[in-house]
Amino acid sequence: MKVVQTRTPGAVAVDFGAIPSHQSDAMCRTLIGCVGRLFENPAVMADYKRWQQERQQKAKGANT
Repeated sequence: MKVVQTRTPGAVAVDFGAIPSHQSDAMCRTLIGCVGRLFENPAVMADYKRWQQERQQKAKGANT
């Protein structure tokens, strides 16, 4: 895997095909667990619901 010596996100290129599947699976399990715990927070869930409603309203406006 390529090591990048920068903290500028626009300059980082990741070859996801070079990540072994067992490592990719482990990273995904970790991420899914973190997101699940994040959504247990009522404030995060309220923000998500608000975002979801705004998105639905925009979609309705675009279809008319």
